[in-house]
Amino acid sequence: MPSASGIVKVKEGFYVIGDDSPYVFHIDQNFDLLSTTPIYSSEKVQEDTIPKIDKPDFEAMEMISETQMLVFGSGSKSPERDVCILVEIGNKILYTEYDISLFYTHLRNLQLMLGYELNIEALAVDSDSLHLFNRGRNIIFSFSYRDFINYCKAGTDFPIPKTKLFSLPKINTLEAGFSGATTFKFKKKPYFIFTASIEDTPNAYEDGEVLGSFIGVIEIKNGEIAKDFLIQQIPNPRFPLKVESVIVNKIISETQTDLVLVTDNDGAASEILKVRMTLK
Repeated sequence: MPSASGIVKVKEGFYVIGDDSPYVFHIDQNFDLLSTTPIYSSEKVQEDTIPKIDKPDFEAMEMISETQMLVFGSGSKSPERDVCILVEIGNKILYTEYDISLFYTHLRNLQLMLGYELNIEALAVDSDSLHLFNRGRNIIFSFSYRDFINYCKAGTDFPIPKTKLFSLPKINTLEAGFSGATTFKFKKKPYFIFTASIEDTPNAYEDGEVLGSFIGVIEIKNGEIAKDFLIQQIPNPRFPLKVESVIVNKIISETQTDLVLVTDNDGAASEILKVRMTLK
């Protein structure tokens, strides 16, 4: 799988996207490939990838029901990356593509974003709320799923998001940026699990040297995102990892959770990692 950027769990398998791929990849628990299905129509596909200048840059995905997932482009280049895909999983996979340029333009023009780039890297779902995680200017944009999907399907007004700004750890003076997220419950309370990575690059468009990645949790209190969070660096046994996404695979106990992470190795084969997280 090229440039893996997002993963979700469906029944006993997983679906994975890549930031320069028009396909969704279905894999089993052993990470063996079961099928490859297009979810984006592009005349500019070259050898199963889309050139950087044209790609929708799929970076964020999450299940919104047992049979539906949302996939978001990063918005880091407009209009090519101002796209959202609704994917329906059944006997065959169906998809609908939506232009969300107006919504992304609103995010770019928020006071909190002035002087920064939009670069959506993760999506998490909690009840009826969608949470988009922006990289660089580490902001979580939260809004109603129902209002958003009506905007996509019926052209109603887009939802006005709430925002929460975070400061993440640094390596060599460079701040980590959100790269993946999902939700889970710890002691019956909802939390985000998120990943963040550091890449020595001047902007959201170019790639750069990977310095490392982190994993953390943020509590959701009465529907509001907490200010505090727990975070630790992911060990780099061979070389610094660029972790792009995280999903819960299995709840082992009240304090232990098995996770699956995907990495983007920028041109090399993507890696899928099994991790056990312990919270006390």
